[in-house]
Amino acid sequence: MVKMRPAITLFITLAIVVALLSLVGITFSYLSEARAKAESKAALIESDLIYADASNAVSKFVGKKPSVGTLKNIYKIPITVNETKGSFRLLVACSPARAAIPISWLSQSGGAKREQMYNLASSVFDEIALKNNFRDVGRLKGMLSDAITSKLSISFGKEGRLKRAKNYFGWSDFKSVLDEYYLQVQDDKVYKPNWNYYFSFGREYEAIDGNFLSSKLIATIFNIDEQIVEEDFKSGHLRKFVYDNGLDEELYNSKLFAKGAVVALTCNANYSFGKGSYAFKFNYINGKVEGFEFIK
Repeated sequence: MVKMRPAITLFITLAIVVALLSLVGITFSYLSEARAKAESKAALIESDLIYADASNAVSKFVGKKPSVGTLKNIYKIPITVNETKGSFRLLVACSPARAAIPISWLSQSGGAKREQMYNLASSVFDEIALKNNFRDVGRLKGMLSDAITSKLSISFGKEGRLKRAKNYFGWSDFKSVLDEYYLQVQDDKVYKPNWNYYFSFGREYEAIDGNFLSSKLIATIFNIDEQIVEEDFKSGHLRKFVYDNGLDEELYNSKLFAKGAVVALTCNANYSFGKGSYAFKFNYINGKVEGFEFIK
């Protein structure tokens, strides 16, 4: 029988130990991943149960006929739901869902009924393009109008194609148009503006919640210095701000701007489950909850 040298024996032993440790590490990694997936699925199931508590809490705070002041407070201070016996805590933060111009107003289809909508959206779009020096404004507006108008899908070229949900033009759809425009024109300035200050994405609505517009959008719509808006405008009093500053009253009094409180909220709920933190979002529109989406 041939005896191995001590060094060789030690080397083989170490190799076996390393292999075993690697196997154990891989095993723990798989177990950890499986546990995380199981916990995530459990959290998703849990979120369905918590969802009812969150929507009920929002409904309770909003009430049947909230004032603009009530909505203002809800937007400023998150709603908390605490378990009577236990440490569970749910935090719900809401923001106005209709405090911008629907991007779908850039569609030219619909005849005279939509003319005012298009004119407002187009003038704001043109101002953004001018400030940021877009290379081909006409092409970008045309691409957006075609994409919004198309009910199924639209082809931009040999490879570019946009498919979207019916009657819905979301942020990802808008971003796809910007990306295709960039490929065609090589104009990266379209990514510079924060579009969410000016436009909303998703389902269309007929009137803007003027009481909670961004100062940038108010300045653009009414042709006034943004600094004046930031100093003088207080959310919830757009009508007074327009009158006090001698702005376009006819435009404000049009059907484009909702009068009074607009019950349209986008809410994000956060809670802890197991060892992780999870979140989901939903819309609260005129007493109805819709658009539930589990985030993590």
